Amino acid sequence: MSNQTKGDYSTLACEARKKILTMISRAGTSHAASNLSVIDIATVLYENLKEEDRVVWSKGWAAASIYYFLAKQGKIPYEDLEKFGKEVDGKIPYLGLAETTVPGVLVNGGSVGHGLPVAVGMAYAKKLKGEEGTIYCIMSDGELNEGTVWESVMLAAHLKLDNLVAIIDKNGWQAMGKTDEVIQINAQKTFQGMGWSPLQVDGHDYGDLEWAITSEASIKGFPAVIIAKTIKGKGVSFMENHLLYHYKHIAEEELEKALKELE
Repeated sequence: MSNQTKGDYSTLACEARKKILTMISRAGTSHAASNLSVIDIATVLYENLKEEDRVVWSKGWAAASIYYFLAKQGKIPYEDLEKFGKEVDGKIPYLGLAETTVPGVLVNGGSVGHGLPVAVGMAYAKKLKGEEGTIYCIMSDGELNEGTVWESVMLAAHLKLDNLVAIIDKNGWQAMGKTDEVIQINAQKTFQGMGWSPLQVDGHDYGDLEWAITSEASIKGFPAVIIAKTIKGKGVSFMENHLLYHYKHIAEEELEKALKELE
């Protein structure tokens, strides 16, 4: 592993999980399990970003994670994480669905399926300007139900956007149930058939993620997609692999139990 050891990534991801769960609990917001599944992906990605790279979060309901990693980048003050979901001077500056009023948030986090279209536009703009850098788009597997995603997939292939990498947090669940039971999609075959270079990795294996993000994802002339198999609620046993903590608030005693597990 090039930039970090597995232990380094594990420590960083554990710190992120503890802080993000605390933010969600204290704010009285939801989507705890959705945040937990993507944290290992985000940890490795942000540790390996170049200055000219950009990250578009299509998975905007993981707002606590988005704000956390923006704070670690220095794009928002770290102390502002205490304001998550709370009213300040008559408004809530950091909502439970990420909004572009926050520096570094590049797409609003309400309706799903909108991040990839924005990422395609940004990657194409870089191509036209001859700029270096990669546009990464963090997505969920549930949003693959959206037509806007596949319109963007086709356009990216047509434009040969090899500076675009989509990363799918494939945790197997969406708001109404298991993704395969709502609409079953073979993401690898579908992306490949539409002109993308697909990779499947373990979304909690730091070596797999670093390998995919830093060296293997992009092939000249093809946009890339990293399909990262994850566990919803990863890291907290009573939140893992079910739908309850998609929307359920984390009570104080549940937070204490979760933090103890993460220790």
